[in-house]
Amino acid sequence: MSTMIRRFFFLLFLVNTTACSLDEQEICGNWQALAFSENGKSIEIPLDSVQLRLWSSNKYHFKSIGLYSEAGHWEPTVNYLSLTDTTNTKATQKLIKIIYQSSDSLKVKMEYQGKEQVLFFGKNKQDPTVY
Repeated sequence: MSTMIRRFFFLLFLVNTTACSLDEQEICGNWQALAFSENGKSIEIPLDSVQLRLWSSNKYHFKSIGLYSEAGHWEPTVNYLSLTDTTNTKATQKLIKIIYQSSDSLKVKMEYQGKEQVLFFGKNKQDPTVY
C-alpha cells in the first residue's frame, strides 16, 4: 500500500474518532424532548413527559409518553450512546446515534419497529439536580 493511501486512511480514522466524539460533561443533565420525527416526517405528539436524564456516574433514566420508563447504565462511544436498561430481569441494550450535541441541544436518531425516529432535546437548565 502506498504511503499516500496510508496517510489518507489515517486522516480518515482521526476525523471519525475526534470530530464525532461525545463531550461527556456536556451530555450529562436533564434533557426535555422538543421535537419528534419518524421516517423524516415531523410528528405532533405531546412531548412534555419525554425526558432523558444522564448522570456523570453513567446512570440514565428515560421517560416517554404514557407510563413507559427505563433506567440503567450508559456508555459513550464515538458518536453513539449505548444504553443498557436494567429495569427488567433481562437487561437490554440499545444504541442511540448522536446526530448533534451542544451544551443546550441534543439530537438523537434511533430505530423502532423498523422506523427511523429522531428526537430533538433541549437541556433543562432550571433543574437543580447535580449530574
